[in-house]
Order: sequence, then C-alpha cells, then structure tokens
Amino acid sequence: MVSVVRPDRRGAYAAFDNRALLRDPQRVAVADLPVIDLSPFTAAGAREDRLQIARAVRAACIDIGFFYVTGHGFSVDELNAVLTQGLRFFALPIEDKMKVLSPSVDMPGFVRTGGVDPERNRNKVVDIKERLSLTRELKPGEQARPDSRTGKTQWPSRDLLPAFEFTLKDYIARLQRVTEALNHAFALSLDLPEDYFDALYRHPDMTLTLNFYPPVDPATFTTNQWSFSPHADYTAFTVLLQDQSGGLQARNSAGQWIDVTPKQGTFVVNVGNVLARWTNDLYSSTLHRALHVGNDPRISAAFFIYPDASTVVRCIETCQGPDNPSKYQDVTTADYVRALREDAHRSGRPAVAVETAQRLANHY
Repeated sequence: MVSVVRPDRRGAYAAFDNRALLRDPQRVAVADLPVIDLSPFTAAGAREDRLQIARAVRAACIDIGFFYVTGHGFSVDELNAVLTQGLRFFALPIEDKMKVLSPSVDMPGFVRTGGVDPERNRNKVVDIKERLSLTRELKPGEQARPDSRTGKTQWPSRDLLPAFEFTLKDYIARLQRVTEALNHAFALSLDLPEDYFDALYRHPDMTLTLNFYPPVDPATFTTNQWSFSPHADYTAFTVLLQDQSGGLQARNSAGQWIDVTPKQGTFVVNVGNVLARWTNDLYSSTLHRALHVGNDPRISAAFFIYPDASTVVRCIETCQGPDNPSKYQDVTTADYVRALREDAHRSGRPAVAVETAQRLANHY
C-alpha cells in the first residue's frame, strides 16, 4: 500500500508526540520521493491503514515536504485528458487566449510570459511560461466575494474548445475530494482529530493553474532564468499533475536539488508555507524549480489549496510547547496570501515570502 515507509526513527508514532523532534526534526536528505497510496482515505479504509498512511505522510513532510500520491481515484486516461485540454488551450492564437486575460489578481484567467503586463517587465528576467488559472465553482448558497477568485473563472469559448470546460470542471470538483482526504491524512499525521482541518476549509480558495512551458533553445536563457524560478508555494499544500517531460526539481534537506521524475498516474503533493506555519516549520515548505528545454512543450496542472480567507493561521497545539514556542505571528489566510499573489501576477515570477527568502540564500 505504501512504497516507502521507513522504520520508526523518531519515537512513538502511535501518538506522534516527540517534543525533541519538534525542536530539532531529524530530516533525511532523500534522493527520491516516497510514493504514498491515499486509498485508505479516499475509499474509507480501516483506521489502522489510515494511521499507517499518516506515518508515511509525516515522514515525507518532515524530510522534504514532497511526495507522490496514488489511490486518488483518477485513471491515467482521465489525467491525460486534463493535460490534453490544457495543451489545446495554449495552442490557440494569442488573440483567442487574450479573450480570457486575467486583468487582476482577483480574476482568474490567462497570464502571458512576463506577467499581466509583459512590456513593463521587458528588461527583467522573467520565467518562460504561460499560465491559465481556473477556480472551483461556488457551492449551493455560497456568495462570490470581492476578495476571492472563487466562482469567477473565465472559460474559453466552447466553439473553440468544446470539451475544455466540462473536462476541467469535473476535474476540479473531483480534486476537492482528494484535498479532503489529504487534509485528513495531514491531521492524523499531526496527532490531531482526523476532521481537524474540515472546519477551516468550509469555503476554501482552490485554484487550478495550467502551466505551459514552450519549447526553448537553452542558449536563449539568460543567467538565473528558469521556466519556473526557485520558490516555495504559499499555499497550505499543492496537488500537481505533470506530463512526462520532466524538469521539476525539489531541494532536499542537504541542499541538493533532486529530480521530481514524472510517474504516470500519480500526483505530486507538496507542503506550502501556510501548512509550514501551522506546524511551526516541522513540515517543510520546500524550494522547488522547473527548467524545460527541448523541441516539445511541457504542461503541468497545479491545484493550489488555501483554507478559508478568514482562517487564522496559528501554530497548532501539537507542534509547540514551552521549549518550542511558535515562530510566527498569527495571520489570516487572506492577509498572508494577497500581497504575494499580486507580486507574482505583476512580475511573471513567483513571489517570495520572508521565510522563503531565508531558504533562497545560496540556493544554487
């Protein structure tokens, strides 16, 4: 059920209560990411099976904050269909893509290489990618909020892409169930009630962003230019679907960049800054980057998960103590995320939070 579950090197996993670990976690410099079968959570498995998965999730989140997921309920054909629809969108003429341009951080849509205003960034080093952001639909009775993108997706014309809207709406709706399963796994891994996070995700901000990396001659890249420059996500966590091109790397606890090799039929899950703050940095919000060169395009689909905008991100009880106080001030999700989103939207490169800037030192 779990490809990699290391022996218990941290104390009693039954309770996950090791205060020395919280002060000084023993991170293993992994060379490969573990593959974790989520089916005990997605298919209502026995509690002992769910605890076993929680142990594997805990180890992966402490060591590197990245892991592959199977048992999510999607077939390979269904995942490939999502990527195919994404490629069809980015193959449209620029004038058609501009019809769903994202004018501001509060409106999802198309963003060109160079950000929302490429001319302003013409003399800057920008990431070589295009993006299209889509959000979940509003729930029955839920109202659109002026500070949220939820329910505001600009769908490409059905005349141009007949299957795009249906395929992606279905994908986003089903991904929300995967998100719920992961939140239950995270809760158990932190010695919390399994439904601990449920109340914090009543009306979450969930954005599916299609990332398109065009074919690039490596000779045209400038110094320190990337397809997606080194960053840590400012989500709670991210669920990534990637094609078979490769190019994604994550930085392990020894400072080495390791390949996040595509594995057909899997998602890549990574911890973001919000979950790292919740856990007092016990769980790693890890630097990662992408570089794509070659004759064919690369595409990925990143599902970014944030708790409700009003949720106060505060160190959880099982990750602090008298000799391990909280490292961060309380902050609401909306206040933490908005400035970072706006910066990324303008610049065409990921924004950098203060805690991420510290990790970026000597990252090459």
